[in-house]
Parts: sequence; C-alpha cells; structure tokens
Amino acid sequence: MSGTTGGRTSDLHKSAFWIYGVTAMVMREPFANVIRHASTAGLSDWQVRLEILRTVIVLVLMARLFLLLGIYFDEVYVRPESAERFPRRSYPVDFLTGLMQLLTIVAASSTVSLHGRTRVGLPVFMVLTIAFLLFDIAWLAAAKLLRFSSAARIAGFAKFNEVTLAACVVGWGGVRIAGGDQVLADQIALLIVLAMTLFDMGRLIRNYDN
Repeated sequence: MSGTTGGRTSDLHKSAFWIYGVTAMVMREPFANVIRHASTAGLSDWQVRLEILRTVIVLVLMARLFLLLGIYFDEVYVRPESAERFPRRSYPVDFLTGLMQLLTIVAASSTVSLHGRTRVGLPVFMVLTIAFLLFDIAWLAAAKLLRFSSAARIAGFAKFNEVTLAACVVGWGGVRIAGGDQVLADQIALLIVLAMTLFDMGRLIRNYDN
C-alpha cells in the first residue's frame, strides 16, 4: 500500500490534520482580504486579480513545503533504516531551516493586498517569495558545509528552486524588454512559480507513491 513502510503508517499521514489547521489559520487573512476587495471592486480590477493569484501562490507553496518536509523528515529521521542511510544529519538544523522557510511564506501571506514597490522595484510579496525559494539553496549550502549525509536529498529541492528562480527572471525580464509594465511582469513571474510548484508537487507525490 502506498504511504506505508513495512506496515508502519507514515508520519505524513499522522501529521495531515494539524497541517490542515495551520494552513487554515495562515490563509484566513488573505482569503478575507481578497474576498472583501473582490466584492467591492469586482474581478475586473487588476489589483483583485493579482491578489487572487498571490493567494493561490501562498497556498501552493505552503502545500509543497509541507509535502516536501514531510517526505524528507520521514525518510531521513523516521524510517527504521534512516540512521544507517543518513549517519551524519542534524534534526535542529533541518527543523529550524524548515521553520524559517514556513515563516517566510506566512509573512508573504500578510502582504497579498500590498501593491507598493520596494527600493529594488519589486512588491514586498515578490521579495518574500524569492526569499522563500532561496531557503532551500541556503539549506543545501549549510548541509554541504556540515557534510550531512542528506545533502544529496536537499540538492534535489534546491536545484528545482534554482530552475524556478531562473525561469522567473527570464519571464519577468522578457515582459519588460517587450514593453510590458511591471504589473504584467510580476504576474508572469508568479504564474511561472505556480506552474513549476504544481509540477514539482506532482513529482513528489508520484515518487512517494512509488
């Protein structure tokens, strides 16, 4: 049966319901803001459409993070053969990295309805989304520095984020070079993040089931 190892129910299954609760609490504010704005301005308003896209981005990035970390911790720490396969590891480092990444996307959820731009020319939401994607790269750097046995597993997560960030840069820059405004460029970059994240979630699910 998928999701079990040697008759053991995966901790992913045990953790599912509290993950639902955390997600609901985080998404309460962006959902409320978007629904309230949409009810007054309508879907024809570009800000409403952008806020809807941002809310979806927060939801899928959180879902991928929970799925990714659940699979990683199950494989590296929980399974009976984990200690033998990954003799050099650090639960505190992995836990704190995941926590900081979660807090970054939680912070992004509070900026869904902010449309001003920072000094670098990007909205706060975009800056936090980029920071979120960079966390796996920093996590990999720390794992390699500390010579963790799990570095190869982390490398897969980091590589995907590197590709996503590169695609976003190309998409955003391409729109601007073609004469598109910053809002359209932001939307294209976020759509790339959405598509890439959904693709990776599908890959993670297929690998886990197999």
